[in-house]
Amino acid sequence: MFGKKENSIVSTHLIVKVRKYHNLKPSFYLESNIADFDEANSVVSKLNDIAEIQKEDNVLEKYYSVHFNL
Repeated sequence: MFGKKENSIVSTHLIVKVRKYHNLKPSFYLESNIADFDEANSVVSKLNDIAEIQKEDNVLEKYYSVHFNL
C-alpha cells in the first residue's frame, strides 16, 4: 500500500481478530485490511455473526475494524 504521491498519507482499515481462552490473556490476530470504511464494517459484522455460530466452549472470539494511517 503506497500512495501515488510522495509523502502522501494512506489510510486503511485493519480487521483484527481477538480470541480469549478461559483465564488467559487475549490473543490478537491481523485478519486482513480493507480500504473502504463501510465495506470493512460489513465484513466485521459478518465475521462476528460466523464467530457466534461457531462458538467454542470457554473461548471468546470477536472481530474489530481499526482505522490505520500510513
